[in-house]
Amino acid sequence: MRNIIFNLLRFLYRLINKPFNRFRLHYRRYSNFIWPNKLNLIKKRIILHDKPLFSQLTLCEGAGIVEIGKYCSFGYKLGGFHRGGSIELQARYKDSRIKIGNNVSTNNNIMLCAANYIEIDDNTLIGQYVTIMDHEAHGINPEERRKVGKIGEVIIGKNVWLGNNVTILKNTVIGDNTIVATGAVVSGAFPANVILGGIPAKIIKNL
Repeated sequence: MRNIIFNLLRFLYRLINKPFNRFRLHYRRYSNFIWPNKLNLIKKRIILHDKPLFSQLTLCEGAGIVEIGKYCSFGYKLGGFHRGGSIELQARYKDSRIKIGNNVSTNNNIMLCAANYIEIDDNTLIGQYVTIMDHEAHGINPEERRKVGKIGEVIIGKNVWLGNNVTILKNTVIGDNTIVATGAVVSGAFPANVILGGIPAKIIKNL
């Protein structure tokens, strides 16, 4: 009899709390994204597909387009500097574009900055404090230091794993399934199914 009463109470509790749980899920899913980006959403600079999850404040800034695929997740509550940090996806200029595929997951405090084009394909995992830039922030010549330097693009393939503190520079191509080790600085074209590491990054081994 005691078990029947307990199960009945548990059923009633779940029934009553179901709408509140759904609200909490949606609030968690969107609160770190919708309000900070409402202007760019209104201006249609953000293309947002189904069921994203934003566990850390995520900012889409700049005059270009940011496209986020299905089932992507940004930030992780057990990662470092969780609520005190942020993720920034900056398509800097009118013709700039950041395209993120489906089922891409990131840890906290990442920065993507596109003057031209950054693409991250499906199922890629991105560690904490990763920086991806498709351009030189400043010109090389002393008289051009206040101007943007050379502009390229970055293409990251499917099912790539970028470790913590990785920096990816302009004109980088990373093939499918490749792993980039913690702290690597990547510039250039690399094939699929390898492990990259070092400064500058090189192929450590094949998978």
